[in-house]
Amino acid sequence: MPQMTTSSRADDLARMTVLDAAGQAVELGTLWRDRTAVLVFVRHFG
Repeated sequence: MPQMTTSSRADDLARMTVLDAAGQAVELGTLWRDRTAVLVFVRHFG
């Protein structure tokens, strides 16, 4: 299996669409385009 580089993972994530706090679709990469961002993924068990 070919090994992915860190930059290609970031590029893949940047193109994903997520919902912001207001429920509007936002391209994930726009959140760190101008500043540093920390991503936290939470899984809900319930």
